Amino acid sequence: MDNNKKKVLLISMRGGFGHLKAGEALFEYAQKNLPNIDIKHVDVQSISPIFKGYDKIYEIITKKIPIIWELMYKNTFVFALIRDTLFLKGLLSVGIKRYIKRNNPDSIIFTNVTVLSLFPFNFKKFFPNIKIGVLVTDYHGHPYYKFSYVDYYFVPSKKVVLDFQKIGINKEKIVVTGIPINPRFYIKQKVSDLKLKYGVNNGLPVVLLIASFRARKRDLISLVRQLLEFKSKINLIFIANANQELFNEIKNYFNGYERFSVVNWTNFIEEYIKISDVVISKAGGLTVTECLTLKKPMIIINPIPGQEEYNAGFVEKNNFGIRVKSINEIVTILPEMILASKN
Repeated sequence: MDNNKKKVLLISMRGGFGHLKAGEALFEYAQKNLPNIDIKHVDVQSISPIFKGYDKIYEIITKKIPIIWELMYKNTFVFALIRDTLFLKGLLSVGIKRYIKRNNPDSIIFTNVTVLSLFPFNFKKFFPNIKIGVLVTDYHGHPYYKFSYVDYYFVPSKKVVLDFQKIGINKEKIVVTGIPINPRFYIKQKVSDLKLKYGVNNGLPVVLLIASFRARKRDLISLVRQLLEFKSKINLIFIANANQELFNEIKNYFNGYERFSVVNWTNFIEEYIKISDVVISKAGGLTVTECLTLKKPMIIINPIPGQEEYNAGFVEKNNFGIRVKSINEIVTILPEMILASKN
Protein backbone atom coordinates (compact mmCIF):
# COMPACT_ATOMS: atom_id res chain seq x y z
CA MET A 1 0.00 0.00 0.00
CA ASP A 2 1.20 3.50 -0.84
CA ASN A 3 1.75 5.22 2.51
CA ASN A 4 1.37 8.63 0.84
CA LYS A 5 -2.26 7.94 -0.04
CA LYS A 6 -4.98 9.53 2.05
CA LYS A 7 -7.19 6.91 3.69
CA VAL A 8 -10.93 7.56 3.49
CA LEU A 9 -13.48 5.36 5.23
CA LEU A 10 -17.08 5.44 4.01
CA ILE A 11 -19.55 4.22 6.63
CA SER A 12 -23.09 3.48 5.46
CA MET A 13 -26.14 1.85 6.99
CA ARG A 14 -29.20 0.29 5.44
CA GLY A 15 -32.52 2.04 5.97
CA GLY A 16 -33.97 2.27 2.52
CA PHE A 17 -31.44 1.60 -0.24
CA GLY A 18 -30.34 5.21 -0.66
CA HIS A 19 -27.63 5.54 1.98
CA LEU A 20 -25.87 2.38 0.88
CA LYS A 21 -26.17 3.28 -2.82
CA ALA A 22 -24.69 6.72 -2.16
CA GLY A 23 -21.71 5.12 -0.44
CA GLU A 24 -21.26 2.66 -3.29
CA ALA A 25 -21.36 5.53 -5.81
CA LEU A 26 -18.65 7.45 -3.95
CA PHE A 27 -16.55 4.30 -3.59
CA GLU A 28 -16.79 3.41 -7.28
CA TYR A 29 -15.99 6.94 -8.41
CA ALA A 30 -12.99 7.27 -6.07
CA GLN A 31 -11.56 3.92 -7.11
CA LYS A 32 -11.60 4.87 -10.78
CA ASN A 33 -10.77 8.56 -10.62
CA LEU A 34 -8.87 9.39 -7.41
CA PRO A 35 -5.60 7.43 -7.43
CA ASN A 36 -4.20 9.31 -4.44
CA ILE A 37 -6.99 8.06 -2.17
CA ASP A 38 -7.19 4.67 -0.50
CA ILE A 39 -10.93 4.27 0.02
CA LYS A 40 -12.96 1.66 1.86
CA HIS A 41 -16.75 1.30 2.12
CA VAL A 42 -18.48 -0.60 4.91
CA ASP A 43 -22.05 -1.19 6.11
CA VAL A 44 -22.07 -0.47 9.85
CA GLN A 45 -24.31 -3.48 10.43
CA SER A 46 -21.37 -5.71 9.55
CA ILE A 47 -19.30 -4.02 12.29
CA SER A 48 -21.68 -3.52 15.19
CA PRO A 49 -24.66 -5.68 16.25
CA ILE A 50 -26.48 -2.59 17.56
CA PHE A 51 -28.01 -1.81 14.17
CA LYS A 52 -28.80 -5.37 13.12
CA GLY A 53 -32.34 -5.30 11.78
CA TYR A 54 -32.56 -1.50 11.68
CA ASP A 55 -33.46 -1.60 8.00
CA LYS A 56 -36.38 -3.97 8.66
CA ILE A 57 -37.65 -1.82 11.52
CA TYR A 58 -37.36 1.29 9.32
CA GLU A 59 -39.32 -0.40 6.51
CA ILE A 60 -42.07 -1.58 8.85
CA ILE A 61 -42.51 1.87 10.40
CA THR A 62 -42.39 3.87 7.15
CA LYS A 63 -44.62 1.51 5.14
CA LYS A 64 -46.99 0.03 7.70
CA ILE A 65 -47.35 2.85 10.26
CA PRO A 66 -45.97 5.97 8.55
CA ILE A 67 -47.70 8.28 11.02
CA ILE A 68 -45.19 7.11 13.65
CA TRP A 69 -42.28 8.10 11.40
CA GLU A 70 -43.95 11.45 10.67
CA LEU A 71 -44.30 12.20 14.39
CA MET A 72 -40.67 11.22 14.96
CA TYR A 73 -39.37 13.26 12.03
CA LYS A 74 -41.34 16.40 12.74
CA ASN A 75 -40.93 16.38 16.52
CA THR A 76 -37.42 17.54 17.38
CA PHE A 77 -37.82 16.42 21.00
CA VAL A 78 -38.53 12.84 19.95
CA PHE A 79 -35.51 12.77 17.66
CA ALA A 80 -33.35 14.20 20.45
CA LEU A 81 -34.55 11.42 22.74
CA ILE A 82 -33.69 8.81 20.08
CA ARG A 83 -30.26 10.34 19.59
CA ASP A 84 -29.56 10.32 23.34
CA THR A 85 -30.68 6.71 23.59
CA LEU A 86 -28.40 5.67 20.76
CA PHE A 87 -25.63 7.72 22.34
CA LEU A 88 -25.92 5.62 25.52
CA LYS A 89 -25.63 2.51 23.38
CA GLY A 90 -22.66 4.09 21.70
CA LEU A 91 -20.80 4.20 24.99
CA LEU A 92 -20.88 0.41 24.89
CA SER A 93 -20.21 0.10 21.18
CA VAL A 94 -16.55 -0.77 21.26
CA GLY A 95 -16.77 -2.67 17.97
CA ILE A 96 -16.97 0.45 15.82
CA LYS A 97 -14.22 2.22 17.74
CA ARG A 98 -11.94 -0.79 17.33
CA TYR A 99 -12.77 -0.93 13.62
CA ILE A 100 -11.81 2.73 13.16
CA LYS A 101 -8.59 2.31 15.12
CA ARG A 102 -7.67 -0.75 13.09
CA ASN A 103 -8.23 1.02 9.75
CA ASN A 104 -6.75 4.33 10.96
CA PRO A 105 -8.37 6.57 8.29
CA ASP A 106 -7.49 10.19 7.66
CA SER A 107 -11.19 10.95 7.24
CA ILE A 108 -14.57 9.29 7.61
CA ILE A 109 -17.67 10.09 5.58
CA PHE A 110 -20.99 8.89 6.98
CA THR A 111 -23.83 8.42 4.49
CA ASN A 112 -26.40 7.85 7.26
CA VAL A 113 -26.42 10.36 10.11
CA THR A 114 -28.00 7.88 12.54
CA VAL A 115 -24.65 6.12 12.85
CA LEU A 116 -23.13 9.22 14.45
CA SER A 117 -25.24 8.65 17.55
CA LEU A 118 -23.13 5.61 18.32
CA PHE A 119 -20.21 7.82 19.23
CA PRO A 120 -19.66 9.76 22.44
CA PHE A 121 -19.81 13.53 22.09
CA ASN A 122 -16.06 13.69 22.77
CA PHE A 123 -15.36 11.77 19.55
CA LYS A 124 -12.38 14.01 18.86
CA LYS A 125 -10.82 12.90 22.11
CA PHE A 126 -10.69 9.33 20.77
CA PHE A 127 -9.78 10.30 17.19
CA PRO A 128 -8.39 13.85 17.24
CA ASN A 129 -6.81 13.74 13.78
CA ILE A 130 -9.69 12.23 11.81
CA LYS A 131 -11.80 14.59 9.73
CA ILE A 132 -15.52 13.77 9.88
CA GLY A 133 -17.91 14.36 7.00
CA VAL A 134 -21.63 13.66 6.69
CA LEU A 135 -23.38 13.14 3.36
CA VAL A 136 -26.99 14.37 3.28
CA THR A 137 -29.05 12.16 0.97
CA ASP A 138 -32.34 14.08 1.09
CA TYR A 139 -33.38 17.59 0.07
CA HIS A 140 -33.96 18.74 3.65
CA GLY A 141 -31.62 19.59 6.50
CA HIS A 142 -33.05 18.03 9.66
CA PRO A 143 -31.91 19.24 13.13
CA TYR A 144 -30.77 15.68 13.88
CA TYR A 145 -27.71 16.36 11.71
CA LYS A 146 -26.25 18.84 14.18
CA PHE A 147 -23.18 17.26 15.78
CA SER A 148 -20.41 19.45 17.19
CA TYR A 149 -17.58 17.20 16.01
CA VAL A 150 -18.61 17.03 12.34
CA ASP A 151 -16.12 18.94 10.17
CA TYR A 152 -18.04 18.95 6.86
CA TYR A 153 -21.58 18.50 5.65
CA PHE A 154 -22.00 17.53 1.98
CA VAL A 155 -25.48 18.66 0.96
CA PRO A 156 -27.61 18.41 -2.19
CA SER A 157 -28.82 21.99 -2.57
CA LYS A 158 -28.61 25.60 -1.38
CA LYS A 159 -31.93 25.10 0.39
CA VAL A 160 -30.29 22.54 2.70
CA VAL A 161 -27.51 25.05 3.42
CA LEU A 162 -30.18 27.45 4.70
CA ASP A 163 -31.85 24.68 6.72
CA PHE A 164 -28.55 23.94 8.46
CA GLN A 165 -27.71 27.58 9.08
CA LYS A 166 -31.09 27.99 10.81
CA ILE A 167 -30.17 25.30 13.33
CA GLY A 168 -26.77 26.84 14.02
CA ILE A 169 -24.41 24.87 11.79
CA ASN A 170 -21.52 27.05 10.62
CA LYS A 171 -21.76 27.86 6.90
CA GLU A 172 -18.02 27.14 6.53
CA LYS A 173 -18.73 23.50 7.28
CA ILE A 174 -21.34 23.11 4.55
CA VAL A 175 -20.46 22.19 0.96
CA VAL A 176 -23.05 21.88 -1.83
CA THR A 177 -22.05 18.74 -3.75
CA GLY A 178 -25.33 17.20 -4.85
CA ILE A 179 -26.24 13.61 -3.97
CA PRO A 180 -23.79 11.05 -5.41
CA ILE A 181 -25.26 8.47 -7.75
CA ASN A 182 -23.70 5.60 -9.64
CA PRO A 183 -21.21 6.90 -12.24
CA ARG A 184 -23.00 4.80 -14.88
CA PHE A 185 -25.78 7.40 -14.91
CA TYR A 186 -23.33 9.79 -16.60
CA ILE A 187 -22.29 7.38 -19.33
CA LYS A 188 -23.89 8.15 -22.68
CA GLN A 189 -25.71 5.13 -24.10
CA LYS A 190 -27.71 4.76 -27.29
CA VAL A 191 -31.32 4.68 -26.14
CA SER A 192 -32.49 2.75 -29.21
CA ASP A 193 -30.03 -0.04 -28.39
CA LEU A 194 -31.15 -0.13 -24.78
CA LYS A 195 -34.79 -0.34 -25.85
CA LEU A 196 -34.01 -3.33 -28.04
CA LYS A 197 -32.15 -4.92 -25.12
CA TYR A 198 -35.31 -4.69 -22.99
CA GLY A 199 -37.76 -5.66 -25.71
CA VAL A 200 -39.14 -2.21 -26.52
CA ASN A 201 -39.34 -1.96 -30.30
CA ASN A 202 -42.58 -0.17 -31.19
CA GLY A 203 -41.79 3.55 -30.89
CA LEU A 204 -44.38 4.11 -28.15
CA PRO A 205 -43.62 6.05 -24.94
CA VAL A 206 -42.13 4.08 -22.05
CA VAL A 207 -43.47 4.43 -18.51
CA LEU A 208 -41.35 3.03 -15.68
CA LEU A 209 -43.26 2.06 -12.55
CA ILE A 210 -40.98 1.43 -9.56
CA ALA A 211 -43.15 -0.17 -6.88
CA SER A 212 -41.21 1.16 -3.90
CA PHE A 213 -44.05 3.28 -2.52
CA ARG A 214 -46.74 2.37 0.01
CA ALA A 215 -49.69 0.73 -1.75
CA ARG A 216 -52.00 -2.23 -1.37
CA LYS A 217 -51.58 -5.01 -3.91
CA ARG A 218 -55.07 -4.54 -5.28
CA ASP A 219 -54.32 -0.84 -5.85
CA LEU A 220 -51.11 -1.69 -7.71
CA ILE A 221 -52.98 -4.22 -9.83
CA SER A 222 -55.61 -1.57 -10.59
CA LEU A 223 -52.90 0.94 -11.55
CA VAL A 224 -51.15 -1.50 -13.87
CA ARG A 225 -54.49 -2.34 -15.52
CA GLN A 226 -55.30 1.35 -16.01
CA LEU A 227 -51.89 1.99 -17.56
CA LEU A 228 -52.13 -1.00 -19.90
CA GLU A 229 -55.63 0.05 -20.97
CA PHE A 230 -54.57 3.68 -21.36
CA LYS A 231 -56.20 5.18 -24.47
CA SER A 232 -52.84 6.38 -25.78
CA LYS A 233 -50.83 3.17 -25.92
CA ILE A 234 -47.62 2.99 -23.91
CA ASN A 235 -44.95 0.50 -22.95
CA LEU A 236 -45.04 -0.26 -19.23
CA ILE A 237 -42.10 -1.61 -17.21
CA PHE A 238 -42.93 -2.69 -13.66
CA ILE A 239 -40.09 -3.09 -11.14
CA ALA A 240 -41.13 -4.96 -7.98
CA ASN A 241 -38.20 -3.61 -5.93
CA ALA A 242 -37.06 -7.10 -4.84
CA ASN A 243 -40.53 -8.03 -3.53
CA GLN A 244 -40.70 -11.61 -4.85
CA GLU A 245 -44.32 -12.11 -3.84
CA LEU A 246 -45.42 -8.92 -5.60
CA PHE A 247 -43.33 -9.81 -8.66
CA ASN A 248 -44.99 -13.22 -8.95
CA GLU A 249 -48.49 -11.84 -8.46
CA ILE A 250 -48.15 -9.05 -11.04
CA LYS A 251 -46.43 -11.35 -13.53
CA ASN A 252 -49.12 -14.03 -13.24
CA TYR A 253 -52.04 -11.59 -13.20
CA PHE A 254 -50.96 -9.83 -16.39
CA ASN A 255 -49.45 -12.82 -18.15
CA GLY A 256 -49.73 -12.45 -21.92
CA TYR A 257 -50.24 -8.68 -21.98
CA GLU A 258 -48.41 -6.87 -24.74
CA ARG A 259 -46.14 -3.87 -24.17
CA PHE A 260 -45.58 -4.96 -20.58
CA SER A 261 -42.59 -6.36 -18.72
CA VAL A 262 -42.09 -7.21 -15.05
CA VAL A 263 -38.73 -7.08 -13.29
CA ASN A 264 -38.15 -8.24 -9.72
CA TRP A 265 -34.86 -6.37 -9.19
CA THR A 266 -32.14 -4.82 -11.32
CA ASN A 267 -28.60 -3.64 -10.74
CA PHE A 268 -28.91 -1.49 -13.87
CA ILE A 269 -31.71 0.88 -12.94
CA GLU A 270 -29.95 3.63 -14.91
CA GLU A 271 -30.66 1.76 -18.16
CA TYR A 272 -34.37 1.48 -17.38
CA ILE A 273 -34.58 5.19 -16.49
CA LYS A 274 -32.68 6.13 -19.66
CA ILE A 275 -35.25 4.43 -21.91
CA SER A 276 -38.22 5.83 -19.99
CA ASP A 277 -40.30 8.90 -20.78
CA VAL A 278 -41.89 9.09 -17.32
CA VAL A 279 -40.95 7.51 -13.98
CA ILE A 280 -43.61 6.66 -11.38
CA SER A 281 -42.02 6.19 -7.97
CA LYS A 282 -41.75 7.39 -4.41
CA ALA A 283 -39.47 10.31 -3.60
CA GLY A 284 -36.31 8.76 -2.20
CA GLY A 285 -33.38 11.17 -2.37
CA LEU A 286 -31.33 8.91 -4.65
CA THR A 287 -34.26 8.14 -6.99
CA VAL A 288 -35.08 11.84 -7.30
CA THR A 289 -31.44 12.65 -8.09
CA GLU A 290 -31.18 9.84 -10.64
CA CYS A 291 -34.27 11.08 -12.48
CA LEU A 292 -33.12 14.70 -12.37
CA THR A 293 -29.71 13.71 -13.74
CA LEU A 294 -31.32 11.98 -16.72
CA LYS A 295 -34.00 14.70 -17.05
CA LYS A 296 -36.88 12.28 -16.64
CA PRO A 297 -40.13 13.74 -15.24
CA MET A 298 -41.48 12.03 -12.14
CA ILE A 299 -44.93 11.16 -10.91
CA ILE A 300 -44.55 10.81 -7.15
CA ILE A 301 -47.00 8.74 -5.12
CA ASN A 302 -47.17 8.22 -1.35
CA PRO A 303 -43.84 9.73 -0.23
CA ILE A 304 -42.77 8.73 3.27
CA PRO A 305 -43.90 11.47 5.70
CA GLY A 306 -40.88 13.55 6.58
CA GLN A 307 -37.82 13.52 4.33
CA GLU A 308 -39.59 12.21 1.21
CA GLU A 309 -42.26 14.90 1.49
CA TYR A 310 -39.46 17.47 1.35
CA ASN A 311 -37.96 15.62 -1.63
CA ALA A 312 -41.34 15.68 -3.40
CA GLY A 313 -41.65 19.39 -2.63
CA PHE A 314 -38.21 19.99 -4.17
CA VAL A 315 -39.28 18.14 -7.33
CA GLU A 316 -42.52 20.10 -7.69
CA LYS A 317 -41.01 23.49 -6.85
CA ASN A 318 -38.43 23.07 -9.59
CA ASN A 319 -40.93 21.66 -12.14
CA PHE A 320 -39.23 18.26 -12.31
CA GLY A 321 -42.44 16.33 -11.70
CA ILE A 322 -45.80 16.14 -9.96
CA ARG A 323 -46.93 14.58 -6.70
CA VAL A 324 -50.34 12.89 -6.80
CA LYS A 325 -52.56 12.24 -3.80
CA SER A 326 -54.02 8.99 -5.07
CA ILE A 327 -53.10 6.28 -7.56
CA ASN A 328 -56.20 7.08 -9.63
CA GLU A 329 -54.78 10.52 -10.51
CA ILE A 330 -51.82 9.03 -12.35
CA VAL A 331 -53.57 8.20 -15.63
CA THR A 332 -55.18 11.66 -15.62
CA ILE A 333 -51.86 13.51 -15.64
CA LEU A 334 -49.87 10.96 -17.64
CA PRO A 335 -50.46 12.57 -21.09
CA GLU A 336 -49.17 15.90 -19.74
CA MET A 337 -46.09 14.21 -18.29
CA ILE A 338 -45.31 12.31 -21.50
CA LEU A 339 -45.59 15.55 -23.45
CA ALA A 340 -43.29 17.30 -20.96
CA SER A 341 -40.67 14.58 -21.47
CA LYS A 342 -40.50 15.43 -25.17
CA ASN A 343 -39.76 19.12 -24.57
